[in-house]
Amino acid sequence: MAAEILPGIGSAIVVSAAVSFLLTAGFVKLARSKGVYARPGVRQSHSGMTPTGAGLGIVLALCLMTWVISLTAWLDPSWNRWIMPGALLLSVIGWQDDRRPVSPMLRFVVQLAVSFGLLALLRATGLEWSWLSLLVGGIMLAWTMNMYNFMDGSDGMAGFEGVFGGTVISVYALISGQEGLAMAAAILAACCVGFLPWNFPRPRIFMGDAGSVPLGFALGGLLVLALRDSVMTLPVALLVLSVFLADSSLTLLGRVIRGERWYTPHKLHVYQRLIAHGWPHSRVLLLYQAINIVVVVPALALAHTYPEHAWPIAVFVALMMSAGWYAASLKLRLEMRT
Repeated sequence: MAAEILPGIGSAIVVSAAVSFLLTAGFVKLARSKGVYARPGVRQSHSGMTPTGAGLGIVLALCLMTWVISLTAWLDPSWNRWIMPGALLLSVIGWQDDRRPVSPMLRFVVQLAVSFGLLALLRATGLEWSWLSLLVGGIMLAWTMNMYNFMDGSDGMAGFEGVFGGTVISVYALISGQEGLAMAAAILAACCVGFLPWNFPRPRIFMGDAGSVPLGFALGGLLVLALRDSVMTLPVALLVLSVFLADSSLTLLGRVIRGERWYTPHKLHVYQRLIAHGWPHSRVLLLYQAINIVVVVPALALAHTYPEHAWPIAVFVALMMSAGWYAASLKLRLEMRT
């Protein structure tokens, strides 16, 4: 069955990337005409003003392709009915926030509502998780959105991670015979591909909160579906976005330990400090995606081949990334002082 769906997935990928590319082009013009620009600030690693908000184009392309494909091919119903509406709501709020600031509390409340709402709907249709698992899962979904948003500060960073995460989930779903999940993950990756020419190597527009937050939710939602359908185990799911998870989580933990106001904007992620230290955005992107290819992909392959050792493998990768993060932080801190 997996082989039979491959031509359909291939066609969906091509069309989705094209639709995303064209809609992003439209948002480049719209952002310029409406004056929607990302300005240099506390969180920005760019020195100039750049149009932003193109993430709404990515999400609209994703919604459009979801609707079209659901008419002719199998898509996981949970993706159609619950994840896409939530992603669209988050994208619209993100677009408004890209234009003018929206209350952080309002955004956080919506993120929690969408996260716990998705899990509640899944539980009502057969998700056999305990209430404690649902609580932890909802918090992790909300963190995935914010993590993705925090890591969207360098050219191509969020787009390429979307390609990587969507591709990995799609491959795992195909191997497990879950064609509907594989199709959903593939079109998500493809929509990120369509955005990338506008963002990398020369950033003509950013995806902004209109893209980073809903993409984090969509990827987190796909991982929840993968767990529900036994496509992945929890340690494997944690590995998929582990590069983003490590930098964002360890940076937050470091700020809390130092007694800083951890909820305020900053440029303390390792990728941001590398840019401030003089690294070009392309080099930073290469480093993070090299970690995905050299560390994460082999770990995923090993965890799939030896599922009984999935947790030790995930823990080992977490320790490696933590050590790398600490070493990079220490080196950058020392070099900044000299």
